[in-house]
Amino acid sequence: MKGCRHFALWPLAQAAQSCFGRDEWPSDLARPQAWLEFDVENIAIATEGLLARGCQLLVSDRQEPWGQRVTRFLSPEGLLLAVSETPWLRGS
Repeated sequence: MKGCRHFALWPLAQAAQSCFGRDEWPSDLARPQAWLEFDVENIAIATEGLLARGCQLLVSDRQEPWGQRVTRFLSPEGLLLAVSETPWLRGS
């Protein structure tokens, strides 16, 4: 089965830095209690699908310095969710 099988822990300060460019999570947004990221084959299509469903994106199809492309948003339950395209992590 193809796909990314990767586990990581992410402190809130690093999540805030990645989403907002600062170590503090904005006070006007719910502080996420967990982070979950799904690797997809096509980030542009996944991002379009999220927008079509009315998701308010924190980060939209951004290219990270290490080459990963990512879209992040908060779920109604307060989870920090993301879809990412990380080709080098996708095993066969």
